[in-house]
Amino acid sequence: MIPVLYLIEHLRQGGSERYVAELARSGPAMGIDPHVGCFAGGGIFFEEIRGQGIPVTVFPLKSLYHPSTLLEAFRISRYIRQNGIRILHTFQPNANVLGSLVARLSGIPVVISRRNLGDFGGLGSPRLAWLQKHVTNRLSSRVLANSRAVRNSSIAGEGFPEGKVVLIYNGLDTERFSPVQDSLSFRKSLGIPEGAFVFGIASGFRPVKGVDVVIRSFSRAASYCPDAILVIAGDGPERRDLELLVRSLGLDSRVRFLGVRADMESVYPAFDVFVLCSHSEGFSNAILEAMGMGIPVIASSVGGNVEMVEDGVRGYLVEPGDEVGLSDRMLRLFFAPESARAMGKECRDWVERTNHRSLVHQQFSTLYRELLNV
Repeated sequence: MIPVLYLIEHLRQGGSERYVAELARSGPAMGIDPHVGCFAGGGIFFEEIRGQGIPVTVFPLKSLYHPSTLLEAFRISRYIRQNGIRILHTFQPNANVLGSLVARLSGIPVVISRRNLGDFGGLGSPRLAWLQKHVTNRLSSRVLANSRAVRNSSIAGEGFPEGKVVLIYNGLDTERFSPVQDSLSFRKSLGIPEGAFVFGIASGFRPVKGVDVVIRSFSRAASYCPDAILVIAGDGPERRDLELLVRSLGLDSRVRFLGVRADMESVYPAFDVFVLCSHSEGFSNAILEAMGMGIPVIASSVGGNVEMVEDGVRGYLVEPGDEVGLSDRMLRLFFAPESARAMGKECRDWVERTNHRSLVHQQFSTLYRELLNV
């Protein structure tokens, strides 16, 4: 077993956080002894990982530029030494920066992660963007991209040598996320009427995710499909604004907010169609999970979405922010349920071919062993 430390900023709701939880859980299958470090305790994935007996250590980080960061760097280095960690694998900007420095000082390889399209302005700090592009990138042993779009963006926008950037698609537990024959019990548990047609979202409530676009598009379609409802799983800083938008559009009775759900495998079966119209997307775990459940997808034609959703085959692609186009595709699937089911089957078949976790486990195992020359 190769001891690997996964370092991430926090383990609350989010795609990267869910991904780290999956990697840690799958460690033994990859020949990995997983350890997890984070800068803040708590969160649904923090509890999930710890509940499985996997060591989770909090290295409190007030700010990357706070003097106490030196102490946390020392604590991470000591943890690496005491636990025989041989590879550090980091996720998210602050973890990428601090982890790269600590790994170099500790004499072990570090894999940093790129899971977006290189929009460093979105980091909220020019200084952090500079550190990412000019320090972390040089110290990294490998860069892990989770889609071709992300890999191409990293090479073209950041100047990485092609051989340094490794593409491994996000893996999926295809037993946990698998089609169900009867969705009635799942709908009952969510209080959804038996005969409703359900458009569903699972997303953080941040501007980049375009949840407001989906709500307005649903409003356009609503009068043509009176049996349709919109179910939204997730939370975030835009929660109040989105609730006000629903109220202003007169959709209170037709839009359900579920909050954060750790059991999305019990939520997706209630959906007839999954919708996500992000303005930017590296590779969406939510889309992947919905596809694994055999649900057709309507998504924006950005980033890794284009690799996942073949337009007209596994669902539809629309331009980001295109409320008219999104509404039209929602109506197409509402009025063609047989076509929607056929697309859902294509989704499941694609996931089995491309993202089955046994395939991804082998790719990770190969990556780590190549770094160690074993």
